[in-house]
Amino acid sequence: MSFGAWAQETSVNPNPNSAHPIDEADIQYRAQIWRRMDLNEKINQPFFAENNQISKFLIDGVKAGVLTPYANDSLLTKLSLEQFLDRLKLKGKLENGGLTAEEIAAGFGGEAKPAAPASGSGADDGWGTKKTETSKAEKPAVDDFDKGPIVAGVEYYIPKQLSILEIKEDAIIDRKRSRLYFDIQAITLKIPASQSDAGLEDIVASFRFKDVYKFFKNNPNCIWFNSTNEMQHRNMADAFDLRFFSARIIKKGNAANKDIFDQFGDGKEALKKSQKLEQQLQDKEAEMWEN
Repeated sequence: MSFGAWAQETSVNPNPNSAHPIDEADIQYRAQIWRRMDLNEKINQPFFAENNQISKFLIDGVKAGVLTPYANDSLLTKLSLEQFLDRLKLKGKLENGGLTAEEIAAGFGGEAKPAAPASGSGADDGWGTKKTETSKAEKPAVDDFDKGPIVAGVEYYIPKQLSILEIKEDAIIDRKRSRLYFDIQAITLKIPASQSDAGLEDIVASFRFKDVYKFFKNNPNCIWFNSTNEMQHRNMADAFDLRFFSARIIKKGNAANKDIFDQFGDGKEALKKSQKLEQQLQDKEAEMWEN
């Protein structure tokens, strides 16, 4: 038997990052897409309940050594615990006593004390009379309010501040079942622009979804909080399976590797393009049934 014939008969291994891999031989169509999930949106708040934030569970999983953090969603470069914690450090303002570079340049935070009156000369006491040099015991304490707060140790972002998730997934048409499936590959935890000193979204770490799914399944405390009926809480792994979240498409795989914002800006046109991509994927599934 020739090598070519043997290769055709052997199925390709399923995707190692997927919690529910689909055999390569059954894939009719595949498109890689990225979604942005804002945990502050009402529909996503069950993933962000007080003391049950998904960001908290991801951080706890890394600290416990159960989850492996990666530098980005390519899942090629692993981060050590020290590197992961360094990405969680509050930078900028706290490193300068609570002041930005602009505030420091403007003169805030200086330690200069008001000049003392010359020896032997009187000073107006505020009541129209002159006071002579007072003793050390009578000298008022210098107000050091302008020095800024004293920062003790290192400060880190708290889970409640980390409200952005980026989801990388494959949109797959399974020819055997004639169905459209969204196969999540990676989840990226991000610092929102509103919480970043630079005013830009920063990546904390990416995680292989297969690892995250297993971690959630093994931890009953990782719940999707059902505020409508608290008897119907769900494990977060099940909530992802049931697609209980809302996350708009921000990029579809393309040769230029540009996201929707690069092509259409951050306005109505970008939103319309995102919705159009979503509809086109649903149309792909409908075409399978028509044929």
